Amino acid sequence: MSGRQKQRTKGNVKPSSSARTAELMARESGGAMGFIGFGTMSGDLGYVPQTQDDDSQLDGDFRMVLRKLTKKDVVTKLKALQEFGTLCKEKDRDTVTATLPHWSRLYGRLTIDHDKRVREATQQTFQLLVEQVKRNLAPHLRSLMGPWLLAQCDTYPAAKTNARAAFECAFPLHKQADAIGFCSVQVIQYLQGNLFKETPATLSDANTTTPEEQEEKYLRVISSSMLALGELVSMVTEKYLAKVSEQLADILGDGKLWKMGKHQSPMVRAAFFSLLGSICKYMPSVAETHFARISPALLGNLDESESAVVSSLWEAVLILVSQLPDCWSHVSPRKAVLPKLWSFLRNGGHGYAATIFPSLLPFLSKIPADVIGDGVAFYGEFFGHLKTGLCKDSVSKTPLELEAVVKAYMECLRYVISRNLSMEENCTKIQNMLIEDHILVLLESSIVEYNSHLSTTSLYSQTTTLISYLQKQTITDQSEASQAANNILRLLWDNITKLCLTQIDAHAEAASELIDRIVLLLCNLVSPERAEQLLNSQKKVSGVKFDLEENASGIRKDQMDDQFERSKVESQERTEVIAGAAIGVAYVADISDDLVELACRVTNSAMMAAKAISSLPHIEFLSKIVAIFPITSVFDEVLNVNSCLQSDVASAESSDQKSAISHDNVHAAAMECFQQVFSPWVLNLDGDGGSDTCMKQETGFVVDMLHVVLHCVENVHKAAILDEICCNTRSPLVLHKLVTKIQAQPDRVFLSTWLKSAKFGEKVVGLADSLCHMMADSQSAIRKQSWDLISLGLSTDANGEPKMNAVYAEKVLLKFTEALQSSKVKGHHEEQTHNAVSFICDVASHFFSGVEGCMVIKSTEKLLFALFQIGCSDTSTLSEALREKINSAWKTGVSVLVKQTGGLMTEDGVLHTVASWIKMTLLSSTHTLHRCHHLAQAVHTLCVTVLSSLPQCEDDGSSLHTIEELLSIMMPTSEEWESNDKQLSQQWQVSVLLNSALTYASLPPTPKSDIKQDDMPTSVILSAFIASLLEARDDEQQLPWQYDFMESAILEMVHALEWCKGMLGLQSQTKVNTHLPPPVSHMPAYCQQVALSLETTLGSVLKTLNAGEWNALISQAISKSFASGGLWALSLGNILAHYECSTSASTQDKCNIYDMIGGPDRLTDMSETCLHTLESVIPYLATDSVLEVLQINIAVLITTDTSMISNISGGLGLLAIITKCCQHPQWDRITQYDLIISCVEQLVTWRDEWEQGFLFNCDLFEANVELIPVNTAIIRFLQQAIKKIPSSLASHHWDFVLCSLVSWIQSCTENIKDLTSSIPVAALCCAVCDLLTLASNLLGNPSVNISNVPSNLATEWNEFFSEAAFTVLLPVLVELLDTIDLSNLTITQYHLLQSLCEAVSHTPEEHLLDNKLPAKLHAGSWLPDNLQTLTNTLCPMLAKPLRCVQLAAYQMLTKVMSSITKHDEEHLQDSSKDEEEVILTPPPGLKDILDSSEVLMASLLGDVPVGECVVMEPGSEAYHDTLMYMLGWRLYLAIFKAASAEIRASYAVHMRNTKCVEHLLENLFCLMPQVPISSRESSNKSTTKSTKSNQVTMFTEEPQLKIKDCFPSSVEIQHQACAVYLSSLEELPAMVRQWWNSQDKRIAPLVEKFTGKYVSPVLCTRELQGVQCQPTAFDNMTVKARPMTWEVIATYAVEELSMDLVIQLATNHPLGVITVDSGQKVGVSQSQWRNWMLQLTTFLTHQNGSILDGLKLWKRNVDKRFEGVDDCMICFSVIHGSNYSLPKLTCKTCKKKFHSACLYKWFSTSNQSSCPLCRSPF
Repeated sequence: MSGRQKQRTKGNVKPSSSARTAELMARESGGAMGFIGFGTMSGDLGYVPQTQDDDSQLDGDFRMVLRKLTKKDVVTKLKALQEFGTLCKEKDRDTVTATLPHWSRLYGRLTIDHDKRVREATQQTFQLLVEQVKRNLAPHLRSLMGPWLLAQCDTYPAAKTNARAAFECAFPLHKQADAIGFCSVQVIQYLQGNLFKETPATLSDANTTTPEEQEEKYLRVISSSMLALGELVSMVTEKYLAKVSEQLADILGDGKLWKMGKHQSPMVRAAFFSLLGSICKYMPSVAETHFARISPALLGNLDESESAVVSSLWEAVLILVSQLPDCWSHVSPRKAVLPKLWSFLRNGGHGYAATIFPSLLPFLSKIPADVIGDGVAFYGEFFGHLKTGLCKDSVSKTPLELEAVVKAYMECLRYVISRNLSMEENCTKIQNMLIEDHILVLLESSIVEYNSHLSTTSLYSQTTTLISYLQKQTITDQSEASQAANNILRLLWDNITKLCLTQIDAHAEAASELIDRIVLLLCNLVSPERAEQLLNSQKKVSGVKFDLEENASGIRKDQMDDQFERSKVESQERTEVIAGAAIGVAYVADISDDLVELACRVTNSAMMAAKAISSLPHIEFLSKIVAIFPITSVFDEVLNVNSCLQSDVASAESSDQKSAISHDNVHAAAMECFQQVFSPWVLNLDGDGGSDTCMKQETGFVVDMLHVVLHCVENVHKAAILDEICCNTRSPLVLHKLVTKIQAQPDRVFLSTWLKSAKFGEKVVGLADSLCHMMADSQSAIRKQSWDLISLGLSTDANGEPKMNAVYAEKVLLKFTEALQSSKVKGHHEEQTHNAVSFICDVASHFFSGVEGCMVIKSTEKLLFALFQIGCSDTSTLSEALREKINSAWKTGVSVLVKQTGGLMTEDGVLHTVASWIKMTLLSSTHTLHRCHHLAQAVHTLCVTVLSSLPQCEDDGSSLHTIEELLSIMMPTSEEWESNDKQLSQQWQVSVLLNSALTYASLPPTPKSDIKQDDMPTSVILSAFIASLLEARDDEQQLPWQYDFMESAILEMVHALEWCKGMLGLQSQTKVNTHLPPPVSHMPAYCQQVALSLETTLGSVLKTLNAGEWNALISQAISKSFASGGLWALSLGNILAHYECSTSASTQDKCNIYDMIGGPDRLTDMSETCLHTLESVIPYLATDSVLEVLQINIAVLITTDTSMISNISGGLGLLAIITKCCQHPQWDRITQYDLIISCVEQLVTWRDEWEQGFLFNCDLFEANVELIPVNTAIIRFLQQAIKKIPSSLASHHWDFVLCSLVSWIQSCTENIKDLTSSIPVAALCCAVCDLLTLASNLLGNPSVNISNVPSNLATEWNEFFSEAAFTVLLPVLVELLDTIDLSNLTITQYHLLQSLCEAVSHTPEEHLLDNKLPAKLHAGSWLPDNLQTLTNTLCPMLAKPLRCVQLAAYQMLTKVMSSITKHDEEHLQDSSKDEEEVILTPPPGLKDILDSSEVLMASLLGDVPVGECVVMEPGSEAYHDTLMYMLGWRLYLAIFKAASAEIRASYAVHMRNTKCVEHLLENLFCLMPQVPISSRESSNKSTTKSTKSNQVTMFTEEPQLKIKDCFPSSVEIQHQACAVYLSSLEELPAMVRQWWNSQDKRIAPLVEKFTGKYVSPVLCTRELQGVQCQPTAFDNMTVKARPMTWEVIATYAVEELSMDLVIQLATNHPLGVITVDSGQKVGVSQSQWRNWMLQLTTFLTHQNGSILDGLKLWKRNVDKRFEGVDDCMICFSVIHGSNYSLPKLTCKTCKKKFHSACLYKWFSTSNQSSCPLCRSPF
């Protein structure tokens, strides 16, 4: 058993720890006793002494840490080292110094520890120790120096660095050598022991380290020891070296040391060679005595291929051959050295050429002459092997290696040539061999071979260096050396010239790279520095390139930036560096005649090919030659060839003759070359159009030559050349390229002057004009060239001014402004227009930001204004990128304008112009909401840009003053607001009247539909604009959105919001939804969008107001409400609603609304506007103020004469105010119900005195129209009376209310077809229906219990009033639906249908069955006629495209589903006499709905995969079809639920035959959300976290079926789908389970996961609750439920015994199989019990029944089993007490039955075999 598995001693709660053991022993011994340690190394006695005296001075903390350092665990040692370092910092110097004797013993072990982390930490700790003890280290230095020096040569860099840092900390630089010398003897002894005495076994503990670790440690120690020995030799002085020379000699004399040179470890070999190098360098006398071993060891290993060894080896070799020349005498060079060297060269240095090959030249120079011999063979072999190595793939494909080999190659060649520069035969052979076989071969290979990379190395520069050296030798006094140098030069020049001409002539279509190599060679021959720049440019160009994205104008963004910022050349690939003629002139003066001749000959060849065959590569080559050699001879050669070609007499012979044309200076030659060659060449190319790619390239090359010419001619001719090119070239490409090239050179003063000239200005203006007229032109190349030159002209110079003249710059800007203005006119080519706009934006943006004082130019502001107009345009054709570019351009311009003008607003300034244009645009144009938002966003961006550009001053608000002035210009005046408000349509009054939000005395005429669908009223446009402007505000920018500035705007926005709500048919306090009813026709689409925007903005803006601002805002709203009423009264109510929700309303400074409206004084003289104001204000008054208003108005009402009932200052206004008081949110605090009773009494009095004024049983269209409002007000008041104080109303009050209700209903039904033609009549009908709904909820709902009401009230309602009301209204609804076109619904019709449907949905079941509807019957139906008529009438209403109608039909049909089931049962009983299976279908009307809706759902969801939720848009046709489908299935499942188990089977047959359940489930999983969280749960989510058990989902609560004031939503369909799925699982579990089992692997897990997570807990809870709350008890059986375990236990008791049955519900119930476990069985055989279990399991699995139904089946079986069974006549029990069997053995005489066990006992005890009863033999 291992230590970890042993049983721990009892009570020992801590694991064992050697550290704690040591601590305990020290504590017990008093701290004075020394602790003896045992090490694994020989002679190691641990860290502490064995005598008590040596340990007495050691600090306890240090003692503990030092003991930990002796542990073997790495982590323990690391922690101990960290603690030791901390103690060194914390303890005093004497305490730390006391640890040195012990530390010196441990340091040696820790320094060579196998873990590198320990070694690193040791050196870090040692440094801390050294910093603390300082000089006190001296006594222990000799014991520490050996390991210390070894640590400084550690193979782990971190440990090495830390050890070196500790050493430098201990000793200054000038004392380090003495310190090591002082300890040199001990150090050498220590290192000698490591090298020759230690082994892997002695250095490591075999018990704790593996053999691999032992070997690794050993190799590291001996490597570090040799390096440390070399370090010692290199650092100590000669004085100390003399002392240890004998010891070193002993080391060198040990044969074990020399075996290190052949060691298999590269690390050991590298250290060995390093040691030999140090000895040879610092102790040559010692090395000379060991030449016989040192020389073979170093020179015999030149083919070393290990990377860790070669560097040390070659360093040692160079030291050896340099300081000890006699070393060659101890080796055989031909046998031992050179073969190894040749191998090394052939292999290219084995991949280490970059490190080793710089040593080749020093090594070559030290090879003795006798080894070299005559040199021909040796050098041939040397350079031959070097060339072979150069061709190695490892060298040629590695740039660094290739450069090293080439450089060494050429350096050695130059050295050998210099050593053999003589006319001797042997020297001549060497020279020719080196030139012809090596240098020329390399040059040819570098140019000709395509895959060669030699041209990228220093080959050409080294060749130039060689030529320079030879040229210097030609002018020396040594005639022999001079002649030899001349011969070599002639050989080189002839072959180089031949090589260049051959390649130029042989490749008419030569590759560009080939020509570049020749150019690079020539450039090197002229100037290696320029060639290096050219080489770097080629490397950049040859890299990977990516196509940059182009903007709309076809110009790359990076090019556009370069054009404006630095005006760089379009293509700066290979010619940029060599095109600098100014530099070229400086270096061409010193070139040799041979090079000039070479330049002329290659120029001749290139010119001939360029002009004769138009070879593009040769033209490029010619341009580079001209740039490299801008000399007279080259220009003359160009003129001669051109002259020959023109005279058609050129020949191959004449090309070699001297040029016929000659000039004295380069200026004249260059000018004539321009006139005779380059100018005609350019004009010829310009005439071809310049659109071809090759033509563009050729043009670029000619421009390069023109650039050289410009720098070669005198300044007086430069402007003339530019003028000629500007005037004579049609394409701007040449001029642009030339100007950009000149700009890149330092000498460009003349160019600045020329760019200001009139010729250049006119050229640019002409190009701008042509561009503006080129929108439909497809020549994008010409446009791009023109744009490039225009951009160059508008770019800025070093002074920030335009490079072209300001006059012409203004003309260009005017051209662009006119182009922008014309781009808004349709008719132009769209793409070209966008291209032009994009370019102009780029030009303008860079012009604004780059040109100082640009705003002084008048055209600049015009251009800025045009850009802003384009940016504000609502053109959908502009791309997002182009819009962003336009906005960026004008923002840049505005920023520059504000910075230059300080934000000063002037009437003719661009800011004032922009603000006026915005206002004019809003007032004079029709806009969409998107357009308003777009304008607002632009204005906000403008304000932010202006504010950010203004100087920020903390003391004054000058920066905000500019913004205020800018916005004030845009805002309408109060007169403009008032004028625009009057233009609003009055259709909003319709919804106000129908909702009774406001009361009117004299009814306004019926508003006509005078509003257009797409044209927003100006007032709404302005409000939407301000809302968007406020919505876009940024909190980080301090814009002036103070209340004083925005008061009128806020009021107008609220006013517009209330108008939009009225147009939408919404009540004032209703929140605007994204999907809003009513689905009325002629509804402006913008109303909903504007209302949403205004509501959102107002909600955020009003939250920021303080108490004083709220007070001012409410005061202004009250004033407008008293002045105008109507919408302003509704606006006041909206503001007060926001105020109630604000934080200001909860402070002590809360506004007293009652005092603000004037208090009681306002109630004395009532006007219509005053009434509207009070109706809006009352809900927000305090309760005491409401009570005061109520008392005053009731007092006046009681004294009001009947003649004043219909007046606004009489009964009408008073009732409206009293009704509003009853609707107060805190009505419960007002307990003076007698006031309301007195009002009801007054109404009764009015009815008695003036009954004709109550419009009972009359035709409303013939009645006095002035009476309709007051009757509506009376009805609204009665609603509040029976709602607020039903218990306070007396019997005669109820009679008045109910009789009036029935009478009003009769009046409303007199003329059904015209109900919706009059808005006041419709409002009255809505009020009557609402009163009926309220009365039915109070009196007809058994669940509502009202105390203190008349005892006979409910009876009278049910027997008389209910029938009189509902039997009349249902036919009214049916007839009204037949007359109304639901697809063309008005607000009036919608409100009337809502109220009517809400009222009719409360019709009791008996009145529904006893309906008076027209008969609608189906042949063959067994339902009674009245039920058929009802279902056939109501079921089609489910298909109506109106939610309120669908829900009303569903609620009425739900009440009669049980009646349908009863008739189906009767039909089934009558049909059961037949043997055929009876199939029961849904009622015909419902069946039609189900069939038609299933077809619709198939078309909607047929392509949707199961599990993907489809969201139905509220109010759409699909929404109503889906709602019909859901409601139809809920009705069908209600029929199934009400049926008995027998009749369900007949229903199920129809479902299986039609597969409707399968279709239903597939559709449900396309409608149910993936996470069915209910709206109530989501609203409470932020406040409480729902657990799994109490989570509110769409399955835990029923969907809302509220008809009125409930808007359609997509969530409603999802909730209905969840309800249908829950009912399906509850009523049809077997059919759902079968469908689930038939699904594929994708659908089945999805259904199971969804059901198990959301539905199964609900169903199981209902099942278990149904078991627990069963209404009837079972005889002999008890049933219990275990909700925690989802189990049902049934116990059947027989006499004193019982049988148990356990039913376990699955976690995915009802999809999973229900498990039935049997408990105790009594009186039943195993087979019988198994049959019962199988029958119960089959029923629960395959029958659509509940658990209780299954238990009833099981109980019937058990009852039948024990039914009629007699008791055993022995034990007098039916069931035996021990074996639970029934009496089975029958006496043949008396026929009595006995238990077999009882009978056996009777026989055995009585010793008789007769019947115990009759005594007959058994």
